[in-house]
Parts: sequence; C-alpha cells; structure tokens
Amino acid sequence: MKFHRLSWPLFALAFFGALVGFFISTVSPFSNFFGAISKDELRASDRAAQVDSDFSLRSSDQVVTRDLAQPSKVIPGELVVHFDNRNDYLAYLEALTNAGITPLGQIDKLLAVRIPESALLEANFGQFGARSSYSYRIECPLPPVEIDAEALASLRAYGLSACAITGGFIAGQGEGVIVAILDSGIQAHPQFDEVYIVPIDLAGGGMAGLGAAHGTSVASIITGSEGIAPAAELFVVRLLDEEGSGNSYHVAQGIVRAVDFGVQIINMSLGVYQDSPLLRQAVKYADDRGVIMVAAAGNDGYDHIPYPAAYSQVLAVTAVDANGQHAFFPNQSEEIDFAAPGVGVLTAKEDKGTTLFSGTSAAAPFVSGTLASLMSGAGALPPKQAVDILKRYLNDQGAPSADPVYGAGLIDWDRLRERAKPNLLDVALADIYLQPNALPGTTMPIEVTVQNRGTNWFSDARLEVFIGEAEPVSFVLGSLGPGQTTTRKVFTQIPTLDSDETLSLAARVMPIKLEDDVRLNNNLKAVTFRPAK
Repeated sequence: MKFHRLSWPLFALAFFGALVGFFISTVSPFSNFFGAISKDELRASDRAAQVDSDFSLRSSDQVVTRDLAQPSKVIPGELVVHFDNRNDYLAYLEALTNAGITPLGQIDKLLAVRIPESALLEANFGQFGARSSYSYRIECPLPPVEIDAEALASLRAYGLSACAITGGFIAGQGEGVIVAILDSGIQAHPQFDEVYIVPIDLAGGGMAGLGAAHGTSVASIITGSEGIAPAAELFVVRLLDEEGSGNSYHVAQGIVRAVDFGVQIINMSLGVYQDSPLLRQAVKYADDRGVIMVAAAGNDGYDHIPYPAAYSQVLAVTAVDANGQHAFFPNQSEEIDFAAPGVGVLTAKEDKGTTLFSGTSAAAPFVSGTLASLMSGAGALPPKQAVDILKRYLNDQGAPSADPVYGAGLIDWDRLRERAKPNLLDVALADIYLQPNALPGTTMPIEVTVQNRGTNWFSDARLEVFIGEAEPVSFVLGSLGPGQTTTRKVFTQIPTLDSDETLSLAARVMPIKLEDDVRLNNNLKAVTFRPAK
C-alpha cells in the first residue's frame, strides 16, 4: 500500500504519540484496570463455567488503564480473574509463574484466580479470554444500633439454650451429618467436648484467636451438648478477623472447600450488600451438588437483605423474640424464607461460660441445626426433602401468607416432631395484623389469621375478634386442612396523632371440642397499637 507523501510525517507523529501514551499508562499507578468494554461483553451469562463480571477485558493487544471510582466495600489492590475453560486458566497461571508473580489465591473448581493489581502489567489476562471482578469486604451482621430504644426494650429474650428452646430432639441427633460454619472461628468449650471438628483458617488469625466468640456462639446453637443436633460434626472455616470482617473471595473459597469435603449444610452468619460474581458462582457450585446453604438476613433494618442470603439458592433467616414477634432490627425482604429465635439466646462463650446472643446470626443456625436433625436418625431425610418438611410445618405470622417480615413463617419444633401423629387437633390464632403504614384517624382493616397446626381436618371452629370495649365480632370458620390458614377482616378507626388513645385488639379461636385441642395456649392473642408521633 502506498501513502501520500504528506501523510508520512503525520503518521510518524501519531505513531510516536501512541508509544508515549502506552508507556505512561503502563508505569503510572492505578486502582482500576480494564480494556474497552462493550455492552455485549457485560451481559450476564448462564453458562456453567462463566460468571458475570464487574468489568471485562477482551483485547489481546492493548493494555489500558482508567481512573474509575471503585464500588463500595471493594478490597483495594486486588482483582479476581475468571476463565471460561481450564486450558486458558492453566495458561494464565503459567504466565503468572513466568512473570515471577505469585497469585493471592486460586479456586481451581471455579477457574478463578485472585491477583494483585500489579500483576496486570506483567500478565494481561485479556489475552486468555478472561473476565475480572472485585472482592468485597464481608461482615458478620452487626448488632442493631439505630432502633428505637423503647421498641428494643419491648423485645423478650429467650434466655435459654437452643436445645431448651426447641424442646429437645426433633428427629435424629445429627449423627452422620457434617455442617460447615463459615464464620469467625471457634474456641474450645465444654459444650464441644464430644463434637468432631475440622478447622480451616483462611483469615489467618488462628481458629480460636480474637473475634472467635461469634463463631463459637453460632456453633453451640447447631451442635454440642446444648445444640439442636448434638451429634452433628463441624467443618469450621474461619473467614472473619478479630473485628468480624473478611472478604467475599474467602467466603467463595470456604464454600467450595466445604462442598468438596462432603458437608451437607453450610451456615453463613455473615453478609455483604454487593453482589460478587465469584460468590454467586460458589453458591451455584454448592447448590448443583445438593448442599443446603443457610444465611443470616442482616440486622440493619433495610428493605433488602445482603448476599449470600439474597441468592435464591440460599435459605435466608430473620429473627424473632421469645414472644414470636419480629425483632425490629432485621432487614425485611420478599427473599426471606424463615423466622427463628434471635433475641437473647443462651450460647457458649469464649471463657467456657455462656452469653446471651442476639441477631439474625443467632437465627440462621437454628435452621441449620434443625435441618441436621431432620437429616439424621432412623427417619433421616435427604437434604431437599428436609427443607420441604421444614417449610410445610411453619407457623404463619404477620401478614397472611408469606411476607417480607417473617418470610413463610416461624419454625415450630412441636409440629415437626408430631407431624406423623394422626388425628392431632391444634387450632391456633396465628396473628392479628394491622398494616404498619395505617394512617391515623382513618378506618383500616384488621386481619385475623387462624391456622390448623394439627394433623387432621377440622371445621366449624368459632373465631371472636375484640376491638377495644366493643362487642366481639364473631365468625364460624369452614373446614381447614392440616397446615392451612384462613383470614377474616374487621374494620376499625385508627387513633389520631394528637390522641393518647391506644388501640387494643384481641382474638380467640375455639374448636367445637375445646378439650381435644392439644395446645390451648395458642388459641388467644392480644396486641396494642399506637400511631407513631
């Protein structure tokens, strides 16, 4: 090809400018690195070997740096690089070795490698068809700090161990079941004297180092002499440091190691509000292999929950007090699955004593321990079936049916134990519900829900609803099968803001043969409501 004579000087200047620009970009400090990104390159992929990326690099012959603001909670100075196939993954590891670079970590099963940003100058992962993402700071759910003091004081602590709260064994004792606890480690305690524990320290602080109290409390709810499944074995992965902080890469690594070890349940009383492609991939890895994952819904009072609880494959757990009422501080979301005890649970303490443990961190292991019990013993259930049974015998609470506050409902260990007993009559007043956004001075519906918590059908039960000093409103209920609910509405005036009046609501349900009801204590409920000023 021939060039016009006047074009040669222009071409030379352009070529020299490109060289200078390349040199400056490769020696200047940077905090983010990627090549040109098209919209197509950022589309989510459903292929098993691929994950979404925080950013991509497809160019094999260009290295470009750009100054971009990093997302919140990013671990600075490092990236996670993802590959579509093993050949490219191994070739990139070889390129790092040839460049004298040691990876910060690698997860072979996920074809992912964790690298320092400095490695980008020596080994361009874009040449291997790779994508990259960030690692995020992850934390155990913090104690509630911005909850109204009066509301918080109204919560009733359990003050009992997990074993005492559940009323004893539900099915098996957890024999043959391995539960992974991804947390802050575990400390020696008399409650664990008979528990087989496999420790893995990814945080570097030692399994029993500072900060291990959180993981110790979680473990004592699941297993040990005061746990729900005392014979369950533990695979404990320390991910969190003495301040309760870790990173999403280690969580993903912990999930994969737990799955490969052969655990059946993974408990994660931790969370991060940023969606990590690597963590999402690890969760899929576990789910594909039939491992049940349970996670805390978080204590921040948000209208959304953190990851991994937010993933559809993970069971998200919120917290209630000893009255079965929402603990105020947990996050609320349609993605919440269960409600479990999370206020003042008596757990193991690092000094061989006990402590009162609160939060969704306490609620999650109640689900994990219950599943371990259902998956063991003479009638041991497969993991998925154990989850189905747990869901089938929940107590409805709050708004009728599933809701963002209680999820599908509260765990009822008596119902789980008695599910095979025939002709059991248990007519329950599930809840009295007034919309939280009820406008003062307006007429609003009160929803009263009745649930059949027995094992036999019943009909013609009588429901009475009391509003203040007025005469009760009565209903005769139709037939209701085991586990089913029915709701009735009554309307009342909500007190005005300038009124000191408190709205008192009560309801009771009575079967035809009251003496046949095995739990009369759940036939009556009373609540009060006062508009917030």
